Amino acid sequence: MNFCINVLIGLAVLAFLVGALGRFLFDGQWLGNEPVVFWRGAMGFLAFAIALILLQIRDARR
Repeated sequence: MNFCINVLIGLAVLAFLVGALGRFLFDGQWLGNEPVVFWRGAMGFLAFAIALILLQIRDARR
């Protein structure tokens, strides 16, 4: 499960960097999408990783 969490966090970082580079270096359009698509994806990956961490904490208490 920890590997899955680390992969999700890594994907979030990658998506955020792609969105930031697309916005600031290429003035918006990059890879056919607006940068906000990548930023929202990054937040989604992080939210899912946080949910998995909370599931681990809950299961450890039982």
